[in-house]
Amino acid sequence: MKRPEEVQRNLQPVVELRAEGASFAYSVRAPRSKGVIPPSSYKNSGFVTLPECLRDVAKALGVDFKRIYVRLDGHCVGERDIVELRVAPEKVAAELKTECDALNALHIKPAAISAQKKSGPVAAE
Repeated sequence: MKRPEEVQRNLQPVVELRAEGASFAYSVRAPRSKGVIPPSSYKNSGFVTLPECLRDVAKALGVDFKRIYVRLDGHCVGERDIVELRVAPEKVAAELKTECDALNALHIKPAAISAQKKSGPVAAE
């Protein structure tokens, strides 16, 4: 028999946050199951700031869920309690952005190293 926290974890939705030009949008879907990524069941867009977007996520999901998985601009950036989105969206947005930037740096670094290897060592002046 599954423990209550395991059941809640299985019911935890994935919120995909993304920048769309000068605004932000999000979509909600169920977690991946057996390698299959389910389609989004809800979408909303046109938020001027990421914290504004997070407030709407809390409003939309806070009645039914306590925690969510979060993806930002294609990167998994962890899990969050809905209450955090409601009471401190600016702080959460900054933390998510920092995590996303760190993941972007990891993805850029191997490509830069590969390019340097192909072009050869840089001569010292």
